[in-house]
Amino acid sequence: MNEEMAVFKGYLRSLMRQLKALKEALDKKNYEQAGRLVDELIEDTQKNIED
Repeated sequence: MNEEMAVFKGYLRSLMRQLKALKEALDKKNYEQAGRLVDELIEDTQKNIED
């Protein structure tokens, strides 16, 4: 596996963890935490776009 694929898979693993945490927060109706998680996803995605 090349280096680019390894980096991409690392990003996907991080994204999956964040999405699972977001789902859990929504299942528990913890909208404050869900909002924070969405903000983190937006921030992380913006940083990755700029790289």
